[in-house]
Amino acid sequence: MKFKILLLLVIVFNSCSKKTEFISVFNCEVETFSNLERIEDVKNLFSVYYPDHWKTNFYYDTNQSSIFTADTTKQLKETTLLDITHISNKIVFDSIFLKKFKSNLSEQYLTEISASKIIFKEKPSFYSEARGVNNNFNYYVFNLFIKLDENNYIHSKIEIYGDALKEERICKGINLLEKTIF
Repeated sequence: MKFKILLLLVIVFNSCSKKTEFISVFNCEVETFSNLERIEDVKNLFSVYYPDHWKTNFYYDTNQSSIFTADTTKQLKETTLLDITHISNKIVFDSIFLKKFKSNLSEQYLTEISASKIIFKEKPSFYSEARGVNNNFNYYVFNLFIKLDENNYIHSKIEIYGDALKEERICKGINLLEKTIF
């Protein structure tokens, strides 16, 4: 009996701390959070789990629904800003998309660090990590596009200002993205 309980605990522990492909790409550790709160977008198209003390704002219009959050108890150079938007439109990760996306980065004076097509939660996806300067701070932006079906996709954006604990803050955002339900 003790062996069965121990085996069950090992299985549960391993499944909870399993790194997904997405987390592994960025060498992030699986992070556990306390006091997470489930938040649904205004149109009930997706939900997220964010720390309950983070400030959250909603936006929606005919074609999109968005949840934006940040830990406002910290300075801008110490926090992670997260924006997840469901967009009712087609997306194709082809050369036209890549050209338009890279042009958008260039217009914002951002330099792409890395980019790749991946599978996120069994969906075709594209991510890009870029850096630049914004409001006199070093600025890092991480974009993830997730094709949900032929007519809908998710655009997630993690923004980091300053260099303090940059990797940890990006990983925190990635871990929270992993908790998104659509």
